[in-house]
Amino acid sequence: MATVVVTGVSGRLGQRVAARLVARPDVERVVGIDVVAPRWSDPKLDVSLLDLALPSHPAGDDVRRALGGASAVIHLAWRTPDARGDTATEEEAAATANRRALAAVLGAASADPPASFVHLSSATVYGAWPDNKVPLTEDTPLRPNPEFAFAVGKAEAERAVADWAECNPAVAVAVLRPAVTVGVPERALYRALDATRAPRSGDGARPVQYLHVDDLAAAVVLAWERRLSGVYNVAPDAGVSEDEARLLAGGVAKVTLPARVAHAVSGWSWHLWRGGVPPQARAYATHPWAIAPDRLKAEGWSPQYSSEEALVATDVRQHWDDLPPGRRQNYNLLLAAGGLLAVGGAAAAAVVAWRSRRSPR
Repeated sequence: MATVVVTGVSGRLGQRVAARLVARPDVERVVGIDVVAPRWSDPKLDVSLLDLALPSHPAGDDVRRALGGASAVIHLAWRTPDARGDTATEEEAAATANRRALAAVLGAASADPPASFVHLSSATVYGAWPDNKVPLTEDTPLRPNPEFAFAVGKAEAERAVADWAECNPAVAVAVLRPAVTVGVPERALYRALDATRAPRSGDGARPVQYLHVDDLAAAVVLAWERRLSGVYNVAPDAGVSEDEARLLAGGVAKVTLPARVAHAVSGWSWHLWRGGVPPQARAYATHPWAIAPDRLKAEGWSPQYSSEEALVATDVRQHWDDLPPGRRQNYNLLLAAGGLLAVGGAAAAAVVAWRSRRSPR
């Protein structure tokens, strides 16, 4: 009978993973670690209220006790910046918290190594670049865009886990790299990776992927169950074109603007309402970073939702007709300003061209 530790157990993903584990007859106990308790309880679920990110971790003994005797550790805990605060300050605070939390978990796991360790990373570690191959496989070098702290932090965490795995060869260590996960709306910055939240610019044929949170939970449990080792991409399919995704999303997503104008409108929208795409994540809404899920599927993972189905099933974005009149007016002003900028730029270019034709050579 297994005892499984799940960090970040109170998050949307953590609760789903824990629920799947307690329902299994071969699991005797699930130890959930988080700063707050989940919204449900079960006789098999034992929750430890611990802040893994405390400096120097004064609760280190508590963490070691929580992990002691566990046959598996599933590390899902991850802090993202508070979108309401100063971006640079929040990013640094989140990065520090994530490093401390991972160090606390790995340190405790070193004292009493489990049989398996599952770490949740992200497909953003590949980076979003114009020269990316499509799709990206697990052997692709990591190139997170340096301006996107979330991706940089995930890549750093992977390196720390890889170093730990080398020192603990008897432990089956699996690293999962999911695509954009829908159905987990608590963090605005990660939701911003969804390109359908801003006016379109660039290549509408760019593939985009959407992973349902239930399918990600199934992948996490599968990695534990099969004691997988190595890196696995998690995506339901090769993706759909950005244009197809935008048709499904509707509203502002269907608006097409010149690239510079679309970026400006999206930046304003993020600054004012935390909608659209933040500047630091812009590359991920512009360049391809679709991943190949073949390796995980070969291990028996079978997602229940395609990218299109996941996008529709968890559609919490506000469509144009659903927006209150004041919000629609603000968007209209932004789009009108963008249109004026575009027209003004075209007019200026025309004047310059006309003058160059009339000037003597």
